[in-house]
Amino acid sequence: MGETAVQTPVRMLQWVRTPQQARTREGLTRLLDAAETLVAAKGFDEAGIAEIARMAQSSVGAFYRRFADKDGLLHALHERFCDEARATADETLDPSRWTGAPTDEVAHEFTAFIVQVFREREGFFRAILQRGTSDGVVRERTDRLFEHLAERLAALLRGRSGDIAHRDPKLAAIVGLRVVVGALTHTIQAQPHTLPLSDERLAAELARVFIAYLGVSPPTTVTTQARRRTPQ
Repeated sequence: MGETAVQTPVRMLQWVRTPQQARTREGLTRLLDAAETLVAAKGFDEAGIAEIARMAQSSVGAFYRRFADKDGLLHALHERFCDEARATADETLDPSRWTGAPTDEVAHEFTAFIVQVFREREGFFRAILQRGTSDGVVRERTDRLFEHLAERLAALLRGRSGDIAHRDPKLAAIVGLRVVVGALTHTIQAQPHTLPLSDERLAAELARVFIAYLGVSPPTTVTTQARRRTPQ
C-alpha cells in the first residue's frame, strides 16, 4: 500500500464546469457567470440586476428577455450548479482516482473540498437555503443532487469495505454527507460566528467525525501530505 500511495499523484480536486450546451447562447452564459460572481461576493439580495448586466457586458433589457425576474435567475443558477456538482462528484468520487490512497486520506481530501466549495459559494448557498424552505422546485432539485452524491460516495465506500467497520455503504454515505453538509450549513450559512475555526481546521475536525463514524481502520502508513492537513 505504501509504495502504491507514493506513486499516486497528488489529487487536486477541482470543480467541473459542464460543457456549454449548443442551445445556450454566449450572452446567457455571461449573465450567469456575472450573477454567480456577484452573489458569491455580496449575497443574492444585494446583487442587483443592473450590476449583473453591467458585469456581463449586457443590458437590463437583455436580462429581462431571458429571465422574468431574479427568481428566474436563481433557478437558472441553481440548475447549472446542480449539473456541475453532479459532474464534479462523478470525477471526484471515481474509485480509480483514489487507487492506493488510505481511506482516511480520502475522507480528509473530500471533506476539505466540500468546505472549499461551501466557502466559495457562501452567498449562493445562503440564497438557496432560504429559497428551499418555500420553493418546492429548488428543494426537489437539491434532494436529487444529494441522492446523486450519496450514490457516488457509496460506490467508493463499497470498494473499501475492508477498511471500514460500517457495513452499509449507502447508509454510511447518506448519514456521513448529512453530518458534514449539515455542520457546514450551520457553521457557514446559518450561524457563521459560532465556531471560530479556520477552514483547514474545520475540514480536519469534520473529517475526524466522518472517519470515526465509518469506523476506518488506522492505515499502516499515512502520507506526509495527509498529516499536514490534520491540525493538532
